[in-house]
Amino acid sequence: MINLYLYQYLYVLYKKTVMKKYLVLILLISFATNAQNNENKWVVGVSGSLVRFSNVNRVKDWHNFQAPKINIARYLFSGLTVDAGVTLNAIDIYPFVTNEFSYNSFDGNLRYDFNLSNNHLVPYLTVGASIVGPPSTIQNSKSSGVLNVGLGGTFWVSSHWGLNTQISYKHSSEKIYSMTAHKQLTVGVVYSLKARTRVIKSFWNRRW
Repeated sequence: MINLYLYQYLYVLYKKTVMKKYLVLILLISFATNAQNNENKWVVGVSGSLVRFSNVNRVKDWHNFQAPKINIARYLFSGLTVDAGVTLNAIDIYPFVTNEFSYNSFDGNLRYDFNLSNNHLVPYLTVGASIVGPPSTIQNSKSSGVLNVGLGGTFWVSSHWGLNTQISYKHSSEKIYSMTAHKQLTVGVVYSLKARTRVIKSFWNRRW
């Protein structure tokens, strides 16, 4: 229920001006900081993101780089984690990537980590949905909904800090003219609000 209210509130902010998007960042950080006192199962993350679009004729761009992407995640039970994230802006990396438009999105995903949450290396699968902002390269475009599937992993280098990477496929219906299907690669750092107790389990030798 908390996540539902968070999604609804962030979506209202997302529909406003560029300055309102930075309020989303403040909300995410403050929400995660307050929540750590309840369950101590929260993780926050910051990453960079690279998107490759499948239909360049529609969005007038092949690649798009974004930074920062902010995530908060809460472990639920039995290897399941709920994750919310927002991509706030797009920047250019000359001469490798130049963005034709600003890619912004709000993501909600469910992750499954094979009950390896306490390992140094935590692989996971993810599924969910996103709201992607309208690209300026399409006239009269609107925000679009996409479905997400992906995989990723976190390597914990200490009891608080870890390195995370994830690749997702975001499916957009051909009936939606404002967006096209695309792949998104993210690389960043994560921080556990409570020190993690790491118990090594074998992924290959575990019982299924």
